[in-house]
Amino acid sequence: RGIAPDSSLVAIRVCDDFGCPDNAIISGIDWCIANSAKYNISVITMSLGSFLPFKGYCDDESSESGFKLAIDTAVSKDISVIAATGNFGSTNGISSPACIKNATAIGSVSKSDEISPFSNRNSVTDLFAPGEDIISTVPNGFCFLCDSTGFLKLNGTSMATPHVTGAFALLRQFERLRENIILRPGQIQDVLNSTGKQIEDRFGS
Repeated sequence: RGIAPDSSLVAIRVCDDFGCPDNAIISGIDWCIANSAKYNISVITMSLGSFLPFKGYCDDESSESGFKLAIDTAVSKDISVIAATGNFGSTNGISSPACIKNATAIGSVSKSDEISPFSNRNSVTDLFAPGEDIISTVPNGFCFLCDSTGFLKLNGTSMATPHVTGAFALLRQFERLRENIILRPGQIQDVLNSTGKQIEDRFGS
C-alpha cells in the first residue's frame, strides 16, 4: 500500500528517451509551485540526479543556479523537495539536485538498516530510507524495467526517496488536522532526524 496510500499524486514528465534535462526538471518544479494551490501540492519527490557527485552543498556552483532558485522558491512556499542522492556508491558525494541545501537528500539502506553499497552519501545527506528489494509499480510494455504484472522488485535511492516523501506528507497532514498548523519543510525534516534511527556509515565520510 505504500507509506501514504490515500495521497493524491500529480505526475510531471521531465524525462525523455535520452535522459532528464536540467531545464525540464526545473520547469517541472516551477510548474508544481505555480499549481500548488490548485492541486494541493505539498511535497515534490525526485528519483533522479546527475552523474557527477558533489562532496558538499552545490548551491554556489554556477551549473546548479537554476536548481537552487527553483528549490529555494518551493521551500519558501512550504513545498518540501525530496531528492535521491544517486546510485554510484560514492561515500563522499551525492548527485544534483539532492546537493542543493534546501532539498532533502535521501540515501538508501537495507531492511536491516545497513547503508546500501550502491547508495551515494556524504556529510550533507539528510535521511536514509529502505531502498533494497522494494516492490514498485512499473510499465506493462517491453522496456528495460517493464513487467507484464505491473510490478518489479527494485533497488536504488529512487526507491528510498518516495518512502521519505510519504512520511513528509503524513506528518504535514497530521499536524494540519491536529493543530491547524502547516509545518515547514525544515520542521518536518527535523522531526524525522530527531526521531528516526541513527545510521552508522562505517565506510563513508
